[in-house]
Amino acid sequence: MKYIISVLTIFFISNFSISAQVENTSDIIDVDKEKYEQNVFNKEFDEYQDTADLEKKLYDRIPEKLPEWIFNPIQIGESIRVVGFSDPNMEKKEAFKLAVLRAKAMYVLFNHASISNITDDYTNLHESRKYSLYSTKFQDFSLSKASFAYNNSDVTIIDTFYTKYNEGVVLIEIQNVQLEKDKLDTLLIRGEHLQVFIERNFQKEKIEFFNFFIKDDISNSDSLDLVSQYNYRRVNRSYDISSIYGDSIIDFEERTYNYRTELEFAKDSTNSELNEFRLTRGLWNGYVSGLLSNITTLSKLLSSQIKNSNDFYTLKSEGLIRTVARNKVSFGFNDFKMYENQLYIDLNGQILY
Repeated sequence: MKYIISVLTIFFISNFSISAQVENTSDIIDVDKEKYEQNVFNKEFDEYQDTADLEKKLYDRIPEKLPEWIFNPIQIGESIRVVGFSDPNMEKKEAFKLAVLRAKAMYVLFNHASISNITDDYTNLHESRKYSLYSTKFQDFSLSKASFAYNNSDVTIIDTFYTKYNEGVVLIEIQNVQLEKDKLDTLLIRGEHLQVFIERNFQKEKIEFFNFFIKDDISNSDSLDLVSQYNYRRVNRSYDISSIYGDSIIDFEERTYNYRTELEFAKDSTNSELNEFRLTRGLWNGYVSGLLSNITTLSKLLSSQIKNSNDFYTLKSEGLIRTVARNKVSFGFNDFKMYENQLYIDLNGQILY
């Protein structure tokens, strides 16, 4: 009898232990599943709401009101006023320094740059008994560059503004006429705009790349040359931003960048959509991509040389039309304003002989 009781006791204990293990394993699986949903699934499908992130999104829904002077670049006799923007997420002092550097670079771009453009329009048709392959590739590259001697003491800061996204905005005035003996400082700029459109039968791809490089050598400064480089790449709907200022890399923070101004205009049918540049990635992003895009368009309209190359075979044809242009150009604004969180930029250009 004692033996039977012992066996039954061991049996119940074993079953209880197995049941407890099964229950513990189930609990662990449930916890893992919950963590996975919170940390992976819900975040990927925007079903996860972090309190701090939610508060920031609500804060960003209130648009930042920009001052009116941003949209009034003024030329006054022998001096010119230019606007500059820093990247987001910068300390106030450094943001204003970068904005001033970029404003000076814009002055050089508008008044002293040499613009080179090369466009390739390629088509290919290959046919056989089994299939027909049609492909096109349109590639457009513009290079803006200048080395400009000036005097940094002739640069005056007229106004400043610091946005809630930690962006510095400055309005500077530069003396447009200087004596040769006063030109002690050197500003070097290089702007690049590359567009590639590829179509293979029914598949389409668009690649766009913007690069703006600045090097400022101030003669009476003990520090090294001040350098800024901004890269912005778009591939279809994805993008990448890289910004270097001095010896620091500026981190780009994903936010809902949202702006407004009292000068916002009412769009009509005469305004081209090609001149609209979204501000969802900050003021400088929209401004520099807008300017370089306008320069690309203008450089091809001002003066160009067309070269054709065509080859024809029995079942295959290839064609290349290459357009080349190089000009020294000065630019001005036909329009510079805002429309529904977009910059509307329309430049005019004049060849300098």
